[in-house]
Amino acid sequence: MARVFVYDDREFPDPDPEMSVEQVKGVLADFYGEIANASVKETKRGDDTIFEFQRRVGTKGAGASARS
Repeated sequence: MARVFVYDDREFPDPDPEMSVEQVKGVLADFYGEIANASVKETKRGDDTIFEFQRRVGTKGAGASARS
C-alpha cells in the first residue's frame, strides 16, 4: 500500500512514509508555491492511497467595495 501525491495532473512519489500529508504538502510547496493553500482530497486506487492537492478557488477582494 503506497501513498501517491497528485498536483496539476502530475504524480509524485511519497518522499518519506514517516512524514504526515501536511509535511509532504510543505515539501512540494517549495517547488509549487500554490500548493501551500491547496485543499487535499484523499481517494483510493487499488491498494494505493491518492492525495490530490487541489487549488482553492478564491474571491480575492470580494468583500471590498469599489470606491471612485
